[in-house]
Amino acid sequence: MLLKGLAKPFYRARTGQYTIEELANFLHFCDMYQCSHTRKFVVSRIQSTRYHFHPAQLVNLAIQYNTSALFPFAFKRLVDTPITQLTAQHRELLGNDVFTTLVYVQAALEEHRRIVAAEEPKILMHTSDCQDPVGCNEDWHAIWWNGMARFLLDGRNPQPYREAVKRFKDMQFGRVSGGCKELMFKIIGEGAAFNHADRFVDKACSRLAEKLIFESSLV
Repeated sequence: MLLKGLAKPFYRARTGQYTIEELANFLHFCDMYQCSHTRKFVVSRIQSTRYHFHPAQLVNLAIQYNTSALFPFAFKRLVDTPITQLTAQHRELLGNDVFTTLVYVQAALEEHRRIVAAEEPKILMHTSDCQDPVGCNEDWHAIWWNGMARFLLDGRNPQPYREAVKRFKDMQFGRVSGGCKELMFKIIGEGAAFNHADRFVDKACSRLAEKLIFESSLV
């Protein structure tokens, strides 16, 4: 009865969001009293409102209370957050291991972004509807530099790969034939260069989680 009474405030409907401190207290309560069902409910509530919290707060919760389910989303949001937007408090919440890995991952992704921007995939074989292969190649190169490279390297608002490709598709392609354009976008969609970033972040995230999070037996 005591445990039920302590947990009751969380189950009751309330207006407004729970604070990060309240959620941390609920997780602490669940671990202290071995409340597996309540813990799962608390974690599900955190996940359903995760956009309301800074990713550094979620990373801290995941590590402090050994909740790996919260970590991937939070870390990937951090990767998309400029380092200059992280305060000293955020860095303290992240801890040295996460912050150091974050800096390394962002630097590696920036280098990869520059390589992709500078090296367009080549049209190695033109489709049957292409009447001007030389012009097709020239315009593909020019449009890539003025489109994809600009979207990826925009100093004020760099676009993630998927959004950059989406915007690139809407451009005018000059002498690039419809068939060649379709073929190249298929290659882009399947290409390792564009999937590298996601795989790299996933790998870094998994390594951190394995090192820092010891999954609770209650989950």
